[in-house]
Order: sequence, then C-alpha cells, then structure tokens
Amino acid sequence: MTASQSNLAGLSRFIFRAPNWYTSLAFALLVAAVAGIGAFDSGEADAVFRGIFFVGQDAWEGIFFIGIPTVVAGFATPWVDRYTGGRLTYNRASLLALICEVVIVAVVSVAALLAYLIAWLDQTFVFDALVVALASVFALRLLVVMAVSRTSLPVAVLPASIQSAVAAALLFVYSGTIRYLADGGSAIQAYLTPFLNESAEAPGVLSTISPQQFGLLGVLCVIYAAAVWVFLVAVDRPWRRSMGVSMLDFLRGFIGHVAEGTRELEDFFEQLGEEAIVPVTVLAFRTDDGAEKARFVLPMIHPGPMGEIGGGNLPERVAESAEGLAFPPHATAGHDFNLVTKREVERLIDAADRAHQRIEYGDGATESVRIEAGDAKLLGQAFGGDGLLVNTFSPEFADDVEYGVGLAARQGARTNGLDDVLLVDAHNCNNGLDGPDLGHVTPGARARST
Repeated sequence: MTASQSNLAGLSRFIFRAPNWYTSLAFALLVAAVAGIGAFDSGEADAVFRGIFFVGQDAWEGIFFIGIPTVVAGFATPWVDRYTGGRLTYNRASLLALICEVVIVAVVSVAALLAYLIAWLDQTFVFDALVVALASVFALRLLVVMAVSRTSLPVAVLPASIQSAVAAALLFVYSGTIRYLADGGSAIQAYLTPFLNESAEAPGVLSTISPQQFGLLGVLCVIYAAAVWVFLVAVDRPWRRSMGVSMLDFLRGFIGHVAEGTRELEDFFEQLGEEAIVPVTVLAFRTDDGAEKARFVLPMIHPGPMGEIGGGNLPERVAESAEGLAFPPHATAGHDFNLVTKREVERLIDAADRAHQRIEYGDGATESVRIEAGDAKLLGQAFGGDGLLVNTFSPEFADDVEYGVGLAARQGARTNGLDDVLLVDAHNCNNGLDGPDLGHVTPGARARST
C-alpha cells in the first residue's frame, strides 16, 4: 500500500452514521453545560444566578455562549441557506453545528486548563480563546456551506456566520442582563456600561467581556474568510482543472454520507474511476443430495475504498447470495481496483451467480501441497482440472499483491496443466497503516531469501 492509498484507507476510521438532528442538538446542549462548568468561573455572580435558576451560572454560561448558538445554527442555517439558493438539510446543518461546538468546547477547555495551571492567566484568556474558536468555526462553516450548497463565498457568508453571530449576540445580551440583575438601575445603562465605562465594576466573570473582544471577533472572521478564499484559489481550482473534481465535492459527499447516507461520495469516486474488465471465479462444494455446502466467490477487485462505500460491503453481499457457507477471500488486487459504487457490487454478484450455474462438480481432489520461495509461501489443491491457490508472506509483512502479478500467476498455473485457478491472497500479515510503503507485491519483485 502506498502512502496515498494508506491515507485513503485511513479515512475509514472517520466513517460513521450521524444521529437525527434532534438528537444532535439535545446532545449539544448537554455538552455545552458540562463545558461551561469546567471552563467558566462565575465567581461572586453565581450567588445572583442561583437566586433565579436551579443550575449554577457556569453551566448556563456554557449553554448560552456555546449550546444555544449551536441549536439556533442547526435550525436556522438550512432555512437561510435555502433562501440564498443552497440545499443544506437539517440533518447536515445539525451535524455541522455539533462538530463546530466540539471545536469550541475543545479550544475553551484547553484555555481553561492553561488558565488553571498558569497563575498570570485568568478568565479573560478563556474568553479570548472563545472568540478565536468562534472565528474558527465560522471559517469551517463557510467552507462546508460552499461545498454542500455550491454557492459563492459572499453568499455563503450569511448562513455560515449564524453560529458565531448568535454567540456574539448572546455574549452582549447575557452580560448586560446579569449586570442588570446584580446591580439594578437602568437597563440601558446595564447593557452599555462595558462600552461607555470600562472601569465600571461588573459581577464576576462578566468583567472580562469587553468591546475589544467583539471587534477582535469581526477582524478574525474577515481574515479567516480571506483564508478560505485563498485556499480555494491556490489549492482547489488547480486540482479541479487537472483532475476534473473538486475537494469541495469530496467534502460534500462525505457530509452527505455521514449525515444522511447519500450517494454523493460514491459519485465523487465515480468521477475518478475507470472501467475495467476483471475475472470472477467461483468454487463451490455440495453434499451428495445436491445442497450447497460452501461457496468461494473471488472477483479480482479490492474490497474498498472504505466503510460501506463502493465495494466495502462485498463480503456481506456474497454471504447473502450463497446458499451454503460463504467465503469471499481477498483477491490479488490493490486499491487501484476499489469499486467506486455499490452498483458495481451487484454486477459482480450477478456474474458470480452465472458462473455458479456453470460449475461442473466432481468427486475427487488432491492433497494440498505447500511450497516456499524466500518469504513467499503458496498452498495449492486441485479439484478435478481446476485448482485453489493461496499465497502468503507470513510471518513477514506484505500488503496487496498487484493485479498484474495475480494474472501472471494464474496464467502460469494454466500453462502447467490447470484449466482454471482461484488465486487467493491470504493478506494475513501486515503492519497496518504504518510506513510510507507497506509492501506491495509488484511485477518484477523478488521474494526475499534469508
């Protein structure tokens, strides 16, 4: 496996199925409350708050500054996006809002830990980190909205800014409300005190919220939006011109697959894929009364690229199509022969069914024979005029055997008297995704001798 193929296979660890939007948003509020307890220090103002709500101020600050913006973004982003010509759904918007909340919680939690460990850092540092996190999620949302809705950057700014804008608005409103409840007096004075009189006393943590932080948020959002534009110009456009696909297409497909199980990610791979004709070999065993006992189905493709995308569910489909015990072994093919869509799996299953109907059964078989050449080992057994061959490099590391090597080995077996061959790559000894090259067996490669 090459480094690029290793990276592609490694993406499978990020494949999951997202919950429904209402589950995502409920979980977001819970996470926000817990993050508020851990990150924010309400100080003396907590006494004021406990007279109004059952939960302490720290938890409510997490809900107000992090949780409610997430909920509003989950509901409002699809509506605003569709109004501007986009097509973001509630499931996708809720997933995006939840991911952005996780980013905010991570940044704020690290900042709170640093403030706890370093004496000269205080809650001002935590709120500065919150501002940076809000600007960062704006950039992330901007990129995702452009990918999913295929809108221009100026148009995508409006739905992308909802989560950060709501958080900033709640920072302003919430701080003024607590100041009014704690000190009394004029409501207008309570809300505008930080802007008119920076030396005025504020209850607890609210003294850390200043007009400069709102200005910093605006400046950072502009800078991050410019960074997204530079990324699209410098990276994505050249890639699109040379390969015919966009990185935004992959991002849109990935989100669609995770949030709603759409085919958009397969459509992306289909644009990159090429047609190929591959052999499909079937070996079956049955009892004396004609009932199928076991079936080996081996199309010379690679079961990937990841998760249930493309050929990832090929073993399951082989098991469903077989009457007896199903064996879908690994073929001599690398990631270049990944199936790009699930539709291709059905074509292979149909071909295997046709091959199964043409099988001529016999009642004789040879003893299995095992030979070695350096690190390579081969197990062979003949059934009538056909043969089953299984190769391995165990205990040495080796990854996929290239398609051309498998074809050459099959042809070599035919020239030595076999009519047909089912050649299995045992694929039973590699070191995962470590290293730049995990040991592809390519044409011309020589087995190592000790």
